[in-house]
Amino acid sequence: MKNTVVFFVFFLFSVIIYGESLQFSEVMGDSKNEIVDSLLAVDELSGSIYYQQNYITVDANWQEGETYIGDYYSWAWMVHFASIGYLSFELPSIPEGYKMQSAHLMMYIGAMRGNSTSGVYPVFDYGNTSAFPEGVLEHIDYGDTFNSIDVIPSSIYGTYTFFNHETLMPPSWVSHDVTDCLLMDFSANRSLTQYRIYLDGFSDWDNREDYIATTTDSSPYNPYSPKIFYTLTDGTSIDNPVIPKPKLSISTYPNPFSRTNTILIKASEPGVCKLRIYNLKGQLIRSQSSNINAGGDHTFQWDGIDDTGKQVSGGIYIAEVESGRNKASSRVLYLR
Repeated sequence: MKNTVVFFVFFLFSVIIYGESLQFSEVMGDSKNEIVDSLLAVDELSGSIYYQQNYITVDANWQEGETYIGDYYSWAWMVHFASIGYLSFELPSIPEGYKMQSAHLMMYIGAMRGNSTSGVYPVFDYGNTSAFPEGVLEHIDYGDTFNSIDVIPSSIYGTYTFFNHETLMPPSWVSHDVTDCLLMDFSANRSLTQYRIYLDGFSDWDNREDYIATTTDSSPYNPYSPKIFYTLTDGTSIDNPVIPKPKLSISTYPNPFSRTNTILIKASEPGVCKLRIYNLKGQLIRSQSSNINAGGDHTFQWDGIDDTGKQVSGGIYIAEVESGRNKASSRVLYLR
């Protein structure tokens, strides 16, 4: 049994690396029917933008095969410039009865350079201090064209840490869960899911090169092309076990919303119910509390305003309720 599991894990990893498309009616005896597949980056919609300070664009490159994210100094031109990487994927078609279960963006990091030294993690020097910049992944929208205008995206839906000084050990693959990103794109009726990746701080604008080298080729024959590996499920169970009713449940409507969202709470026990709303960074942005009756319903209203009275940006938020020892949560998409 152990050898079977090891073989399956190795086989599945090979699918990820080489971008093969597989479909399973059942996966290792799981009770759900699942479809496992992968998406390759879109040609001419992925690549990098090189720029100088104040975002003065030097060049925009589409799918040049390899992207250097970070900063450089050209001794021939006596010019310092930095680079940001961009990735675009078509959204998968979801068969009737299925839903998105998971999706992971994978990118191959081939090498890195810090303070002009190969094999060293990038180092940004700010006066008397030095910092190891994090690799930042942003879920953005730059449409169906890619050019120098996209150096500053008009829409940023979410910002995540892709890698850092402790986790990056090239040559290696890096991965990030983008399930919520794809779900948001589906809800917004987009045809693409798009991202940009850069080093936090972008550059220290000195004459020492600090960058990482990534593969951005969209060719299906390149085993290191960036890809999104995803799983669809119909959510059905073969044995249909009896599921006990939860002591506390939460639902939201409309979802997504643009004005006011109603958060419905069902509780089996009376007491004080606390509502907390978090962004995807885990930061608390809004909290409310109310007394609820046993076996009854209670509703909260959220209008996209945080506890300071400011309107939050559009994106996915986590609504969490707590009553006694019970907790429940739900994702809610705010379209500003």
